[in-house]
Amino acid sequence: MNSDSEEEAGLPEEIGEAASDGDFERVKAWLAGDSATAPRSVNDVDDNGWTLLMNIATSDVMTPEHVEFARYLISRGAVLDVKSRETRRTALHFACMRCSEADAALVSVLVAAGANVSANVNLQTIEGETPLFMIQEVSEWTLHMVTTLLRAGTSLDYVDREASNRSFEGHLSHIYNPSAGHDVRHVGAIRDLVASVRAAGSWKAHCRLPHKQILRLRSLVARGRTKERLATTRAIRFVVRQGDNGVVWTILSYWRETG
Repeated sequence: MNSDSEEEAGLPEEIGEAASDGDFERVKAWLAGDSATAPRSVNDVDDNGWTLLMNIATSDVMTPEHVEFARYLISRGAVLDVKSRETRRTALHFACMRCSEADAALVSVLVAAGANVSANVNLQTIEGETPLFMIQEVSEWTLHMVTTLLRAGTSLDYVDREASNRSFEGHLSHIYNPSAGHDVRHVGAIRDLVASVRAAGSWKAHCRLPHKQILRLRSLVARGRTKERLATTRAIRFVVRQGDNGVVWTILSYWRETG
């Protein structure tokens, strides 16, 4: 089954609702079938082209149990990038529309499993919103979600149906709403991350910035151009003493971005 399958609907509406509502035993029973029915597929779709994963992603209240059931479906072979027939959105699109801890966890699960972070809605052959632009809330978990998508290689821009370029910076300004309880600290952290990735040109280049800063600081310390207090810290003295013997690069090779 490919991501744009138009096969006859095989997922009953009530089973999709059970997945959304958290009645996972009922869904598992349906998948197993009975003595007279062959096991069903985790990739069956309803009349709107929705899969079980899509129903999970659009649950009214996302819980850790929903996330674990998504893992279960993926382990059973759920196709990640199926698009709904009407909106042309994937499960990852839907998962990005809210930003609770569980929503961010679901996004991480889908991306780690290989969901396409650059999938667009293909409106009349013109590209539409990618999952990043589905984000509609600013919470402490939005930064985690944005980080996950950027790390996986999503673009900070897309082309809308009028063929105009749209940036995530503009989108973030549009959705930021202090009256809705959005914390300025959260939006500030996201803006800082996005600005760094934008300036660096890619996520990988952004992650190398701390390496460059350490090497620059090392050079300044070696030339006596930093404050005495900083120059006498144990860590800096150790790095400076290494010279060009390759030890510094070995140390930095273990430094990984963790945000």
